[in-house]
Amino acid sequence: MNNSSLSDSDKINQSLRILAKVRSNQIATTIKNEYGLEVLGGPFKGMNFIEEVSEGCYVPKLLGIYESELHPLLEIIINDPPDIFINVGSAEGYYSVGLKRLLPKTEVYAFDIDINAQNKTNDLAKINNVDIFVNGEFNIEILKDFKRENIFLMCDIEGDEVNLFKKDKIQLLKNISICIELHIKDGIHNKNILPELFKDTHDIEIVWQKGKENYDVPDAIKNLEHLDLLLSAWEWRSYPTPWLIATPIN
Repeated sequence: MNNSSLSDSDKINQSLRILAKVRSNQIATTIKNEYGLEVLGGPFKGMNFIEEVSEGCYVPKLLGIYESELHPLLEIIINDPPDIFINVGSAEGYYSVGLKRLLPKTEVYAFDIDINAQNKTNDLAKINNVDIFVNGEFNIEILKDFKRENIFLMCDIEGDEVNLFKKDKIQLLKNISICIELHIKDGIHNKNILPELFKDTHDIEIVWQKGKENYDVPDAIKNLEHLDLLLSAWEWRSYPTPWLIATPIN
């Protein structure tokens, strides 16, 4: 978009986001210099991480507070492991590798169309000594290859979820537990579309981002300004992207 077409308010917001990302990256450097690349808390505490993510925020992942609204769901997965975990839009493999470390008997499949993301996922798996299957584009038809297994599917594909999950394929998903991050596509928020698709086959829950009310921060940044503490939890979202949690009815 041409900057001249933006309102003054939009220009200010855009500038603030850029500055906030720069400061967030500086905070990341501070943490890495003091503590290294080990995830410091949360369900994946102790996981060796990489220098850069494939996209999006970094600090919340390193702190272990990333998408903390999903931590109760991760506890359910960890306590009752699926046979297969499928991560569509896996980015650098934070969830794929994080769960494989904790669930060695679960087969993990990471899908991402971005070659850089695939490479980083392989790197993350290697430094954590786990084996996962890293692939490119995901197709719902792939589910036909899995017979009677207990499957959990997690999806974050920046709006294309509305193109992936279609009514004519719902039978392939009826026995699968699902978590889909919901985005805006063509001006319409998918929170208004996808829940309806699963209503006859799954129990539906919508989980909203709440922000980080209380979290432990490393000593290395405790003495920073309050704004820096807030930025260390910022996940770089530009609008609400709730999650659809769909649990098979049968």
